[in-house]
Amino acid sequence: MSGQPWRRRTLLTAFVAATLLWPAVLEAQQVGPQLRRGQDREQLEQRIRAQMGRMMRDRLGLEEEQAEELAAVVQDFDGRRRELFSLEQATRRRVEALLRDGSDDPDEAAELMERMAELRLQEAGLFRAEQEALLEVLTPTQVLGLQALRQELGQRIRALRGGPGGDERGRRPGGPGRR
Repeated sequence: MSGQPWRRRTLLTAFVAATLLWPAVLEAQQVGPQLRRGQDREQLEQRIRAQMGRMMRDRLGLEEEQAEELAAVVQDFDGRRRELFSLEQATRRRVEALLRDGSDDPDEAAELMERMAELRLQEAGLFRAEQEALLEVLTPTQVLGLQALRQELGQRIRALRGGPGGDERGRRPGGPGRR
């Protein structure tokens, strides 16, 4: 990494912002049509990451060392979050296939219901573990601020993905919700 402090700080801020964005991005993947393709999308995502980095440092009042520690914690949970998201998606596809095919297999339906419940418990456990790890780096007030920032960004992304006619949650009128 460059020896220039401003460059290092900018790259660190972008990295922290990107790792903090991951939960919102995962959720946003479920909502609305694709935003834009190619270069336009990359530019938009870069602007959002830069803005998120500034917002995070300002709202949470992070020092550089604290931001580095936060990035490490968030990155540690990203792999588990992606894995859990993938399992949830696979389960949803199985449910959709079961319903689409009109199958009346009670054993498979019961298995899917059990799997969905287990995934919800894992999701809650992951959230709790992440909050505990965040509290080792941030104050309780900063953790709440981080949660609010993530939620706000998720809403913005959903609204962008919803495009014209989407509501504030990025859904089209009459369309299905996330859950």
